[in-house]
Amino acid sequence: MAEKDNIYVAGVAPRHPVDEEKIDALSNEQSLSDDAKDDAFAQLRELYAEHQLDYNFPHELLLRAKEAIDNENAEPNQEHTRQLVAEFHFQRQLAENDSPYPEVRAVVDPTDDPETPVNTFRVWVLGTVFAILGTGVDQFFSLRYPGISIYSYLIQFLSFPCGLLMAKVLPTYRFPLGRFSFTLNPGPFNQKEHMLITIMANVAFGGFNGTAYVTYILQVLRLPSYYNDQTLVNNAGWQITIVLATQLIGYGTAGLARRFLVYPQSMIWPRALAQIAINKSLHNEDGRVEDTETHGWKISRLRFFLYCFIGMFIYYWFPGYIFQALSYFNWMTWIAPENVVLAVVTGSICGMGINPLPSFDWNMMSYLYDPIITPFFSYLNLTLGALFTAVLVIIPVFFSNTWDTSYFSINSSSTYDNTASKYNVSKVLNPDYTLNEEAYKAYSPPYLSAAYSCLYMFFFAAYTASITHTLLYNWRDLKLGFLNVKDSFKKGQYFKQSRDSFTDVHNRLMGAYEDCPEWWYLLLLAVAFVLACISTLYYDTGFPVWGIFLAVIFSMTLQIPLGMIMAMTNNQITLNVVAELIAGYTLGGKPIANMIFKMFGYVATAQAIQFLADLKLAHYSKIPPKLVFMAQLYATIWGGLTSIGVNDWQLSNIPNVCTDAAADSMTCPGTSVFFTASVIWGVVGPKRMFSDGLYNPALYGFLWGALLPIPFYFLTKRFPTSWVRNVHIPVFLSGPLNFAPYNMSYFLSGLWPAFIFNVWIKKRYQGWWQRYALVLTTAFQVGIALSALIIFFAVDYTNIVTIDWWGNDVSFAGVDGATCAIKSVPASGSF
Repeated sequence: MAEKDNIYVAGVAPRHPVDEEKIDALSNEQSLSDDAKDDAFAQLRELYAEHQLDYNFPHELLLRAKEAIDNENAEPNQEHTRQLVAEFHFQRQLAENDSPYPEVRAVVDPTDDPETPVNTFRVWVLGTVFAILGTGVDQFFSLRYPGISIYSYLIQFLSFPCGLLMAKVLPTYRFPLGRFSFTLNPGPFNQKEHMLITIMANVAFGGFNGTAYVTYILQVLRLPSYYNDQTLVNNAGWQITIVLATQLIGYGTAGLARRFLVYPQSMIWPRALAQIAINKSLHNEDGRVEDTETHGWKISRLRFFLYCFIGMFIYYWFPGYIFQALSYFNWMTWIAPENVVLAVVTGSICGMGINPLPSFDWNMMSYLYDPIITPFFSYLNLTLGALFTAVLVIIPVFFSNTWDTSYFSINSSSTYDNTASKYNVSKVLNPDYTLNEEAYKAYSPPYLSAAYSCLYMFFFAAYTASITHTLLYNWRDLKLGFLNVKDSFKKGQYFKQSRDSFTDVHNRLMGAYEDCPEWWYLLLLAVAFVLACISTLYYDTGFPVWGIFLAVIFSMTLQIPLGMIMAMTNNQITLNVVAELIAGYTLGGKPIANMIFKMFGYVATAQAIQFLADLKLAHYSKIPPKLVFMAQLYATIWGGLTSIGVNDWQLSNIPNVCTDAAADSMTCPGTSVFFTASVIWGVVGPKRMFSDGLYNPALYGFLWGALLPIPFYFLTKRFPTSWVRNVHIPVFLSGPLNFAPYNMSYFLSGLWPAFIFNVWIKKRYQGWWQRYALVLTTAFQVGIALSALIIFFAVDYTNIVTIDWWGNDVSFAGVDGATCAIKSVPASGSF
């Protein structure tokens, strides 16, 4: 092994592993031999080919490399050539011994101490407590609109003093149990322990999907305002088996995708970097950026975090309680509150939210996509995609009354009948929850709002665009992963280890730990499959076994392209709609079976991507893979069981839950969308709605979504330095997927901080950005989460003090606070 490998794998490595003086040394050489120059240019071409389509790679370096390659045959300027080659060597060292991405270098150390205790009593106690507590609170608020997300950042923050306290007060006595011997207190509370607790919180509730998605099916089956089925949903055995099956199938498939989504350097997972940033801040680890590089800022990350946290904790009382107009800052509608057109276009509540300054609430700015964590190219693609769709598609559809959309609010997520009332699904159902054809014809077909009807077309387009884009732009990563699979089979080691082909420093450091074998994940997948069979066959659901096979294959096929997009852009494209489409054609007229297929098809992929994100977090933090497997599995089980327990309490104890009259704003927007989808896909079916129905044009999304990335790929290859390089079609198409119920207010409010931090500051003050930017946003999230909890339980829930004044009422006055529709139902009573 080379000397540098000995340095890094041994555990304690120099703080600056890359020799930064090499650039000056190479630049000062008097000459560069032809052979050396040819070799350098060959490597330069290799570097450029590898990273040309990498959105996160330093763009300026690629521009200089392209210029040098284009002028290679011309008479070179020797000093310029030496400098470029030196920079190239420096970059190669970064790629091999650190990371080529400044976001990663800002928070991830290329060092490790394998002797650091991780599998400790503190981890299991705090991980259990916070997985249960966080899941319960997050499940409680999941029914509220606007939602309050209890991100795992808050658990990361709260678990820190708990870990310090346990390290201070617990005895150090060692329990003599042979190979299972342990001590309650192995020493100071360290960053690896803290990160493992965070990972347990992530898989329990704090990931991309929040709490167990399966609770939606429990809500729509049980509540009178939906299906009102008290037989199946009140069976505790069914609830437990289906929640564990859906949560664990994704975990089983995740381990098989590590070669593609965890080990490659290009899979940076921005959200994982934010969690590492808060970890380092709390442990007073200021990273590798010198004080002189932070433009005079010498404040520690910990102190900076605390200042930002306290500031946001205090500030959020204004948009969250005292002056709510700061949150829904629909100031344009204040000019003419009864102007319907103005409310439709600019309104923040029932309109499209096209407002250049729609909010001063960080919770709204970061609710869909954190503007600092999300790379700017990604945030801009999302925003422009949503804006173009709103202006060029949804608003014209609405005002032209296409598909009778003018009778409904433009951005509603509900399903309507031909009287503009909420669709009463009980009128078209048989006792066994199948469609009554005669009753359906006598009643009404379902109608969708303008935004919701267009939403499906963009969902269809995003799916096929993701596959095409990944094949074109990420074929190198796919090739490396498949070659690794091939080599593993050749060596007869496929079920033992899978990291040999990845030689960067983080993979080399992880070589000190025994990898988690594939057969562990396959065994878990088999257990989950058995649970799935029990939940669908033993209980009367009408769901066939072949549906489970189809859902697992479906998940495994799409988790890699969707995972790659998530890992590079911080944008997740969910599979709920295409899962409903498949079930709608194969299980037509059976809403319960449709929802169950959606559980297995969509949740399996979503859970797999969440587990993979946390595997990358553990990879960055150098936590033993087998320990991560056990911790994730343990926390997932606790999270699922807690979700269904809290959900059952909510449905039994909250007055008018999931209706417009619900107490404490528990109106359940997500449940409403879920129910609407079950009506469209499960009861009526895609054949009546799309193939032979009103919304047939939406199906063309599959075609143009598959084709759209192709011209942009070739344009990028032809004009690699132009703006077209930053166009990411799947992300662009993902923007409109957030409509109904969310609108442009959630994009435009975050666009300005996204530009300020990830373009202006990052370019001019990179040292400050590397040290403080991620700390800032995580501190804000923790401050909001804690403030929102206190506001809700201390003020809103108890109704001790109600602030009734203009600042809390103006946003909801007029049309925007009511219904954004421009047509009334005719006197005949229907349209």
